[in-house]
Amino acid sequence: MLSVTKKSFRFSFFTLAIGLSTYSNAYDVEKNKDNIETTINQSFKPLMEKYGVLGMAVGVIYKGKNHEQYYGIQSDIDNKAVDSQTIFELGSVSKIFTATAGAYAKSQGKLSFQDHPSKYWPALQKSEINKVSLLELVTYTSGNLPLQFPDNVNTDEQVLEYFQNWHIKNSPGQYRQYSNPSIGLFGEIAARSMKVPFTSLLENVIFPKFNMNHTYINVPKEQKEHYAFGYDQLNQPIRVSPGALDAQAYGVKSSLPDMLKFLNTNLNPEKSNSDFKKAILETHKGYLKLGNMTQALGWETFSYPTTFEILQESNSEKVVMRSNPVVKETTQAKSKVFHKTGSTNGFGTYVFFVPEENFGLVMLMNKKIPNEERIKAAYKVFNTIKSS
Repeated sequence: MLSVTKKSFRFSFFTLAIGLSTYSNAYDVEKNKDNIETTINQSFKPLMEKYGVLGMAVGVIYKGKNHEQYYGIQSDIDNKAVDSQTIFELGSVSKIFTATAGAYAKSQGKLSFQDHPSKYWPALQKSEINKVSLLELVTYTSGNLPLQFPDNVNTDEQVLEYFQNWHIKNSPGQYRQYSNPSIGLFGEIAARSMKVPFTSLLENVIFPKFNMNHTYINVPKEQKEHYAFGYDQLNQPIRVSPGALDAQAYGVKSSLPDMLKFLNTNLNPEKSNSDFKKAILETHKGYLKLGNMTQALGWETFSYPTTFEILQESNSEKVVMRSNPVVKETTQAKSKVFHKTGSTNGFGTYVFFVPEENFGLVMLMNKKIPNEERIKAAYKVFNTIKSS
């Protein structure tokens, strides 16, 4: 005759309940993973066909979990599939690393944002650029530094001569004009304050602090097989060419897993050591407002919640290509959205994160497509996942 005591029955029931709970949690996690990956596919994959993109990598961080999707090929030269080792050019997303390098130099007591260039580059002592502060350089409010250097400025000597002969048209701090020379000079000054070349500052100090082991200014020979080719508007293979202060403005190359590490650090700065935490938080601070957008260091920020239209406005021709009056940010929003687009002639990048929702997204592709399309797809992913 089978005998079951109350004690053994309670134990068996408890064990069964734990087992069912574990199974249910595992099922929910797997279901959530599938939903996120499906959302990424539906939002981003159509862009490949629409714009003839050969390769793309998209990653999402949500509630501490990474979700990575890889599509297509690195190039039609070798037909190698895009994977976790594929290296993409980041374009202007590089500016966030430049800003972080300057913020780190500040945390080390090597510079102040109120300093002027000649303190670190004496040859600029008598030039008008020396009337511009480092903060005005990193926030693009020098007065009128242009989007790009003139075509005849390429060498270090030509860069120096350009800044020595530059003249202010608008009072520094009053107008924002998005500018590679502006943040390029900021990055050069940050490196000089640390007494190292800029490339060394990023590759030997900043990237390791993010635990980014597959990110470079100069892709080493042994990693060239993973370096994707970009494709221009005629679908010809292309990679970024050397240029004036290129490393500081648009020279970083990285992989999707490394960029997710970068975003995770920005989502959770408190996990970094004190000096680097201070630098990360420094880049998050907003300084100047232009419409609904607040210019932080590298990042463009917005009050949360926000809309696709507001995010898109920050990348409009008016904001990117023209000089616009700004006002000083006197209060910091309690909850923010952060984003940044980046392009070279053959690559497109987008990074986006919302600390309050513990959400981050990275898109890397080997073709430049309209910023509006990148932002729209990312915002769709964010809204869908948050609402599910």
